[in-house]
Amino acid sequence: MNALLALGLFNRGEDGAPPAEWLLSTLTWYTITVSPRWNQLVLISDAPDNVTRYLVSHGGSIPRLPGMRLRAVQDYRTYALEHVPTGAQLVVTNRLDGKLQGVRENAHFDFRTLGDPLDSVEERQLAGIPPMGGAAQILLAGMAARMSMTDPKGRWATGNWYWDPLRRSDDGRGRDGGSDPQRRLWGAGDEWEARWTGLPYPEDVAAALTDPVVGISGARLVKSKRVYDVTLDDSVLKIHI
Repeated sequence: MNALLALGLFNRGEDGAPPAEWLLSTLTWYTITVSPRWNQLVLISDAPDNVTRYLVSHGGSIPRLPGMRLRAVQDYRTYALEHVPTGAQLVVTNRLDGKLQGVRENAHFDFRTLGDPLDSVEERQLAGIPPMGGAAQILLAGMAARMSMTDPKGRWATGNWYWDPLRRSDDGRGRDGGSDPQRRLWGAGDEWEARWTGLPYPEDVAAALTDPVVGISGARLVKSKRVYDVTLDDSVLKIHI
């Protein structure tokens, strides 16, 4: 699920691969704290209703993350979601601890629930995703999980992909969070590539994935003139500079 979420978040515009049509990239204009837990992914935001609307289809809206469904709504505007194709769980909440607690409530929107089967559009979208190697899934999922991180020593920051928490000046390559960034995250098997305009800095994403404390265990970084190669086992994610 986290790898699919990354494909939705980091494809945008004319240069984006097919998951751009899910419109999940809009979430990168929200301030979201991404908190991976051992059995679920938690998104903490002061606008959980809006964030959930971009993840789960509602009413006559187009499919969002294909197969995502509402499981329950708790107090404190907390939404428990489940991705039916993978069985993975995701929580969207404004609770800083990210916990599911309180009495159940009714959703304010006509979200698709676990009783709604995948429709033909969702099946087509999922069928269009290339096969992913196991290590490649971890690399892609790592991008989504590290979308809103800042190194406490000020060496790198991903800034929710729309701003620079370290407030550095532009590096002359258009990394200024432009109003219409283009993004492409695509590949197949064990080889994937990422390129984008605007923020964050490519070296910051590469650093977040390979940080000795919060990076992906076993991931390695090799830099060339034009690309950061983030490798894990036999898989590689090429981040273009």
